[in-house]
Amino acid sequence: MLRRLIFPFLLCMCHTLCAQITEDRYDNGKLRAVGRMENGLKVGEWKYYYPDGTKNAVEFYQKDQLHGSCYYYSFAGNLIGYENWKNGIQVDSAKYFYDNGIVEKEGVFQAGSYQGEWVFYYENGKVKRKGTYQKGLPNGTWLFYYENGNIKQEGKFLNGMEEDEWKFYNEQGRLEYIGSYESGQRIGEWFYITKKGKKKPISIDDN
Repeated sequence: MLRRLIFPFLLCMCHTLCAQITEDRYDNGKLRAVGRMENGLKVGEWKYYYPDGTKNAVEFYQKDQLHGSCYYYSFAGNLIGYENWKNGIQVDSAKYFYDNGIVEKEGVFQAGSYQGEWVFYYENGKVKRKGTYQKGLPNGTWLFYYENGNIKQEGKFLNGMEEDEWKFYNEQGRLEYIGSYESGQRIGEWFYITKKGKKKPISIDDN
């Protein structure tokens, strides 16, 4: 029974000795970072600080690779980013903030790239643009908005480039232009929409 008790104790003591608290400091002696090192690799929680001592970030590591939830802060100490990592690759949900606390953008990462729906915001909290990504590239329908909340333009992306019909609106929300793209290049007829709703053909160079 005694041997059974001693063996786990020795394992625990060895793990404690191998994992050492490590500090990194600025030239002025103030703490830059603190966390655990095990066999020369970062493990567990690491905290980072700005030169004035304000918290910069909290990250989690596994064998020197980011692994787990990570938090990032502004010089003022406000949360400006929240991410999830697995074996050094960014995954799952992420959210970023303006220094005033308003969300700047939010969405999901897959294998380190934007994936699925992402929404971007103005600093006043209104939606700036939203749409979907596939392997880090805009794909599918996207909507863009003015800061007053009115729609600015809408259309589709294919592999990161504009495709098919796009519509463009003025700041008051009135439809002004309609035209099509192919692989990011304007093609075919483009139209200016008069205040009465009539289509007026225009040169692509005029738009």
